[in-house]
Amino acid sequence: MKGQIVYIEGHMESEEQAQQALTSFKRWNWDVTLHKGLTAETVQDTEEFKNLDIIEKSRLLDFKVEDYHKYLTKMACAINNIQFWKKVIEYDEPMAFIEHDAICNTSWDSYEFEDYLILNCESVFKPPNKLGLLQFMEYNWKTFGLARWAEDYPLKYHKKNAWFNASMAPGTGAYAMSPQGAKKMIKAIETHGMDQSDFMINSKNVIMQTCIPSPVTFNTVNLSTSYGIQ
Repeated sequence: MKGQIVYIEGHMESEEQAQQALTSFKRWNWDVTLHKGLTAETVQDTEEFKNLDIIEKSRLLDFKVEDYHKYLTKMACAINNIQFWKKVIEYDEPMAFIEHDAICNTSWDSYEFEDYLILNCESVFKPPNKLGLLQFMEYNWKTFGLARWAEDYPLKYHKKNAWFNASMAPGTGAYAMSPQGAKKMIKAIETHGMDQSDFMINSKNVIMQTCIPSPVTFNTVNLSTSYGIQ
């Protein structure tokens, strides 16, 4: 499995964690490389920032009003993912998107997934993860091997637009995307507009699948490109 590990250049902890991530994935024979991620300071120069619309009533528009720096950080994270989907289409093979504090625990099991496959589902709702909130921390993915999102999955898109009530990705820390899935995602954002990255990846846009045991866990709690490391 090819993949990219996204890190923040010039941020010492991000660079150190990314090197640890690279070592762990290489140990298990994943074909991964380091990829310099966008930041609030660099995202405004991208073609995507200048040309893509934002979906109505989105979380991104909330941030744009409430906290412009956080808006730029969320835009950077979203566009990191969008540029990755374009690369998947260009390479025409499934690839993994990995944030800098990920740790690989096993080799790629050659799952024949359809569009989107979360790679860290076993740990994603467990404290101290930011998604390990009281209402979610008891959620159990239940099915071993490859499986579709379960009906009782708790994270739903709550904004009343085209994606209302869709199941959302629980973050974008570690996932695989197929060329078919990447094309669906690009079409979705060109049709409806952008939102923050884990809101865009939802069950109205792609077929969402899990794999257990999960090949990826995480090394830190808050060192996330999604939340904007300082």
